[in-house]
Amino acid sequence: LDSVAELAHSEFNSHGVRELFEHIMSVSRKRQYQLLTEHGKFAPTGFVEVKELDFTHAAAAFIPASEDAAKSYFPEECGLQKCTDWREACDVLQREEVNFAFLPMQDPASGYVSANYNLVAESGFYILEEYETSPQPKDRYLLISKDRVTLSGADKISICFELPHESGTLYNILSHFLYNDLNLSHIESVPLPDQQWEYRFYIDINGNLHDPAVKNALQGVRTEVADFKILGNY
Repeated sequence: LDSVAELAHSEFNSHGVRELFEHIMSVSRKRQYQLLTEHGKFAPTGFVEVKELDFTHAAAAFIPASEDAAKSYFPEECGLQKCTDWREACDVLQREEVNFAFLPMQDPASGYVSANYNLVAESGFYILEEYETSPQPKDRYLLISKDRVTLSGADKISICFELPHESGTLYNILSHFLYNDLNLSHIESVPLPDQQWEYRFYIDINGNLHDPAVKNALQGVRTEVADFKILGNY
């Protein structure tokens, strides 16, 4: 690649050679992953598909910002435990004092999604469902659990991964979604503590883990990033 780029007559053309090479490699990777999908060469995700969630004899943690929505979401037989904030709710869930945590998608203080996604990722939890209040204002809440479960018909996937701050790294990762015709509904990044210029990215995509295009894209992303995690298919 360097030898071909050196033959270009200008810096602009040299950059074009590299971009063309990246596009060719992206298309090639897409075809490779399609063949892998056809022959069942993908590692299982570990998610168990269920038709509905069982709240019988269950308990759920919530915080003041999600109290009204929690009472509306859960059936009467589900016990509710009030916590002061996201972190306490996650601690209670980690100790298995409850089966679920029902929390606002956005951090009430900062307004960012990544703060709460960070807790889900670092605690080893999974998103089971997204609940939206109605009518206006439409606030969104996440149901999280230690169980790697996905509901039948789930059409949204949340993932996270880490990347160094280098030219083209994010572009190359996003190409997996582009060439598999997948729609990204959310992307957010946070700097990694004690790791200068390295970031953790949170991405929501439309699709189901059983979809061939999703398998292609996630396989490609998994092989090119650090600390890849599927936070949930819901």
